[in-house]
Amino acid sequence: MKKLALAVAVPLALIGAATIYTSTQVESTARDAVDQANLKLSQMSLGAGADVTLKMLSFERGLLASDARYQIDIEVPDDEGNTQQFAVIVQDRLEHGPFPVSRLARGRLMPVAAQSHLQLERTPLTEKLFAAASGADPLTGDVAIGYDGSQHGELRSAAFLVTDESGTVRASPGTVAFEAAENATAFSMEGQLKEIDLNLTGTAGKPVQMSIRGIRMTADKEEDANGFALGPSALTVERMDVQAGEAPAVIVQNASFEEVLGVGSRGLDQSAAYRVGQVEVQGQTLRNLTLAFSLRNLEQNSLKALVDSYRALLASSPNQEEAIANITDAQQSELQAQAMQLLEHKPTLALDEFGFETANGAARLSVVLDLQSPSADSFTPDAMIAGMFASLKADAGIDKGLVRDVASLIVQHQSGGDSDAAALQQETDAATDMFTGMALGTGWFQLQGERLASALHYANDQVTLNGRQMSVQEFVGFAFGSAQGAGLLGQ
Repeated sequence: MKKLALAVAVPLALIGAATIYTSTQVESTARDAVDQANLKLSQMSLGAGADVTLKMLSFERGLLASDARYQIDIEVPDDEGNTQQFAVIVQDRLEHGPFPVSRLARGRLMPVAAQSHLQLERTPLTEKLFAAASGADPLTGDVAIGYDGSQHGELRSAAFLVTDESGTVRASPGTVAFEAAENATAFSMEGQLKEIDLNLTGTAGKPVQMSIRGIRMTADKEEDANGFALGPSALTVERMDVQAGEAPAVIVQNASFEEVLGVGSRGLDQSAAYRVGQVEVQGQTLRNLTLAFSLRNLEQNSLKALVDSYRALLASSPNQEEAIANITDAQQSELQAQAMQLLEHKPTLALDEFGFETANGAARLSVVLDLQSPSADSFTPDAMIAGMFASLKADAGIDKGLVRDVASLIVQHQSGGDSDAAALQQETDAATDMFTGMALGTGWFQLQGERLASALHYANDQVTLNGRQMSVQEFVGFAFGSAQGAGLLGQ
């Protein structure tokens, strides 16, 4: 019996000792987390137009749990050059490890340093949020803090209904689940918000209705040795309906923004893409709208030096616009030198894809521009810019069926509700023929079956347009002449 009692007492004593030790460490852990958060916030706020800082207002330590209060200060410049300041207070109930009661109650037996329970504090500034949430806590969260400094948890927003003289805004509950390594050197998150509905009065006094469904945010980032956050992030929306006044609704489905930073064979590669699966407007359906671009072959050390200098420039004045306006010759020379060093590694700038589809055709454009450091004898800005271009390759294609669909959409919009189908068809045919004739007449496009196609390539001071070779000077003359002939330059 004594052995059994001893077998029970020893683990309990060890857990109790661990809990007491953890209670003495929680405050320093919390204060270190505030310092690290401010460091990350300062890096993120440079160039963003807003300053966000976090400070601990109080910390009351207990044996099994401690209570902390944090204040989030937000400074945002307005259109008149003034700064608006906001302060939000968050309460934090910190259960001490290694086995917080709330985790044991949910069957989570992995030891942690502390379990944090966050909630927004009611203040005059946040009173409207509490009212919009029908008295519920507008923002809550649970975060487990590991002994290695890692954190994982979930933030939750309540359902909101805001009503004022301009209309109503309703939002369903939202969640953000995340994991972060010590000092946030690695971070992943997934956030979801199912519904947002807006019923507002527009600037012209007409009602504006918008419904958004299926918002999702994801990120999976890890910092490299230079502090660049490698990995993907994305924002997606399943559906968005917008209606202004009596006009037909615009319906957008499967929209997304995707970004990824990775390491390629010659440096960092950054890509970003906007994609929309389908848009319905005025009876016409547009599909697979894409705007994708990238920066490739960015040498990391040169890029870090350029980014650090730019951050130092922005931090040199309280106001970022003032810092840029008052840039010194030394700062400008430093930035230019670092930019030239980056160009020495021959990065590539690309519009990977721009295009969309209609029921009867597709349009696509891609442009790849290889950059280089200009020669030492490039003294003028124009010569330096021209010397930066090592090569360029552009390809474009437009189906005539798409031209007709887009022309029909424009004609219907300009008709103001004219129901004369024959007249609308005649105007559509005329607009289609005019665009096709202009594209072919200027020499920029060739007709390949029912598709207008164009291919442009530049390298070694030679330009090839649709198989026709010419010097740079000849190409400039051709471009100027075609623009003038199309009436784009006036008389």
